[in-house]
Amino acid sequence: MLGYQKLWISLVRGMLVALAAALFANVALASGPGSGDEPDFEDTDVDAPDAPDEPDVPDEPDEPDAPDEPDEPDAPDEPDEPDVAEGPDDVSESSGSGGGDDGGGDEDRSGSGSGSDDDSSGDSGSDDDSSNSGSGSSGSDDDSSGSSGLSDNSGSSNNSGSGSDHSDASVQPAGYEDAALERDEYGDERVAGEALFTGAPEEIASAARAGFGIISDTQLAALDRRLARLSVPDGVGVEQAVRILQSLAPDAIVAPNGVYRSAQTSVSGRQTNQRGGHVAASGLLGIIDTGVDTAALSAPSAVLSQRAFAAPAPVAREHGTLVAALAVDRGMRIHVADVFSIDAAGRPFASTESIVAALDWLIGANVSVINISIEGPNNALLGALVARAAARGQVVVAAAGNGGPLARPSFPAAFAGSVAVTAIDESDRPYMRANRGAYIAFAAPGVDLGVRTGESEIVVSGTSFAAPIVAAMIAQHLNAPSPDNARTVLAALQRQAVDLGEPGRDPIFGWGAIRD
Repeated sequence: MLGYQKLWISLVRGMLVALAAALFANVALASGPGSGDEPDFEDTDVDAPDAPDEPDVPDEPDEPDAPDEPDEPDAPDEPDEPDVAEGPDDVSESSGSGGGDDGGGDEDRSGSGSGSDDDSSGDSGSDDDSSNSGSGSSGSDDDSSGSSGLSDNSGSSNNSGSGSDHSDASVQPAGYEDAALERDEYGDERVAGEALFTGAPEEIASAARAGFGIISDTQLAALDRRLARLSVPDGVGVEQAVRILQSLAPDAIVAPNGVYRSAQTSVSGRQTNQRGGHVAASGLLGIIDTGVDTAALSAPSAVLSQRAFAAPAPVAREHGTLVAALAVDRGMRIHVADVFSIDAAGRPFASTESIVAALDWLIGANVSVINISIEGPNNALLGALVARAAARGQVVVAAAGNGGPLARPSFPAAFAGSVAVTAIDESDRPYMRANRGAYIAFAAPGVDLGVRTGESEIVVSGTSFAAPIVAAMIAQHLNAPSPDNARTVLAALQRQAVDLGEPGRDPIFGWGAIRD
């Protein structure tokens, strides 16, 4: 059995050898005749790599499109009016608020003289029934001696000493006969729908493009700027208008056109058969008030000039005549600036524009002392003119106001550059209706005070009549504008004052009483 197995194995082995030989012979034939190279044994599991495709021919580039013709530029739109700022109305700040060494003018606004009564009865001999109308300042100088050096030119913009009068571009001041008055949120009066703007001509033109109407445009010599009285666009409040104008010209002085009244409360008349003699001239005084009846004065020739700033010609009224009489009886020669017009109720009033123009006139004429017996609101433009006068050594004396002990400061008295005067009676008691405050500088007689006019003596009360008494005393010692001399004269007056209240300066009497 074992032998058969061996035989079978040998047979199978032989068959395998033969099969291998046959396979080898086939391979040799496949390699080609005469080839002595060893056959290559390729891995039959790995495909040979395909030949790379021919690269595509790139497309021809497209021809570039021709550029479009540019569109015609659009015409520029008209400029929009400036947006009106939202929020509560602003209150314009004064550039010189406060008064004296202790301030007192920090209030944003002041009372407008609630105690004033310009239509009080009294036989002054002046014409109180005349109303102002028309436009511009007349420049008419009644009883002018020609010795003052003041300009006689018409129009409130023509100030002596002005080196830059742009008269060709001027729009002369218009009157106030049709002006409507209103009160602001503090109760202060102003001309409705108007704003005052100082700046360069191009800035005023910018305001006109923004929708403001130019009522007048004149030169303000003291500030070397143009002064424009502007009407406010419809639908815009005065406070909003001030903000808009300030944004157009940040360096400009912008303010409402405030309203001021005479600082008197009572006038009564009594006959007298005795008229005292005229005191020799001893000083020069500017008076910003109503027009003056020269015939009622002890010395009519003491009125060197009168000029109107709110009407075609000065109009003699009781208040200005009484203030002038007090000054003339104390040796003053006077220049009178009439700044008053008439409101719808027939009451005299003065606008900020008129007072500023009058003050500019007297500053340019080098009048060393200026009396203003007028009271009203704080105003940045008026404050700037008072500050300018003080810087030049000109003293502005102003009535302290008749709003009462609890009233806010009254202007221009409360400006830092002013000398505020309150009223006392013959027993040195304070006038019950006088303003009080840290801005009060001096007290002077102004209660039941007799003033000579013609053949009568008028009895008056109010801070209006105390102010010219102090102004005349200062003018006797200050002959020309001088900052140093003004300080010296005021210091001497302070030493002369009779201290009536608390030691030193107090809010009722200031430094004390000044007596004739």
